Formats: sequence, C-alpha cells, structure tokens
Amino acid sequence: MIHNIYILKKTGESLLHGYYGSIEVDESLITGFLSAISSFAEEIGAENVESLIMKNMKFVYALDTSTPDSIIFAVCVDREEEQRKIENILRKIKEAFMASHKSDLETYTGDLSVFKEFYKDMDEIVWQYVLEKYGKAFKELITNKKRRIDEVVTAIHSLFAQKIAARLIDHILEVIFQ
Repeated sequence: MIHNIYILKKTGESLLHGYYGSIEVDESLITGFLSAISSFAEEIGAENVESLIMKNMKFVYALDTSTPDSIIFAVCVDREEEQRKIENILRKIKEAFMASHKSDLETYTGDLSVFKEFYKDMDEIVWQYVLEKYGKAFKELITNKKRRIDEVVTAIHSLFAQKIAARLIDHILEVIFQ
C-alpha cells in the first residue's frame, strides 16, 4: 500500500506531501530524514539512494537533477510492495511533476502554492494503482454474502486515507450496481 508521497528539495524543504494510507508522520521530520539520507549517500560516493528498507515499510526514491536545486521524490509503502511497480509510480509522478513545474522550480521563491494543483495529478496516479491492486478484491468482499458491506467499508477506511477510501467505495458500489 502507498502511504505517503513526498516531493522535496534536496535541502529538505517540502514542496508537496500526499497522504494516502494509514501511516501518518510529521512531514518536516520525514523530509529532513529523506534529505539527510540522500546527502549521506552522495557524501560516501553512492551517488543516490534507491530505497530504504525498514521492518514493515520502505521508502523508494527518485532524484531529478535538471534544476538548480535537485528534487527528491520519495514514496513510503509497505515493505512487501513490489519494487518495480512502486518505481514505476514514482517515475510517473516525477515525469508529470517536472513537466508541469520545471520552470516554477527554476524561479522558485518559496511560494508553495504554485505546486498545489499537482495534487490532482498525484492523486490520479495513486488512484489508478489502488484501483488496479485493490478494486477487484474489495468488490469480491462486498459481493461475498459472508461479509457485510459495513465491515468492508470499515476495513477500507482503516487502510486508506479518506480521499482514497471514499473514491474506492464509490467505485466498488458503482461497479456492483451497474
């Protein structure tokens, strides 16, 4: 499951933070940590970080160096998430963000509002992943006579942030009642 997506300057300054799952952590703490790990990797000659694995979660990184301040893209996911799929999502986010905001980054003055519109694009990329990975399974749970709809809805709300949970429930109900 995708829990969080971070887009930050290599200095640690957060540009965007998307919250999608059940893990919620202080954004400034995490962006500072992600930046420090990236700087450490560079300092020891490792060039950059690809992923950081912990017991139950991992951070997958992508770096863009095409602007004066390098941009770090990182996603926090459950450890068992397939690395290639997460890297693909991160690549899509990176490409879309840089296509939309490269010029904003080159003239960046600290106004984060210029990036706010990108939340829609990021949400859509994550939504496509959630739909592909979980949509069918949750639909089967709801149509399974052994499970009550309210139990499935509660499970969805415990796993996902509100915006993803609501969209997933709406989608499942739409498919069921077609």
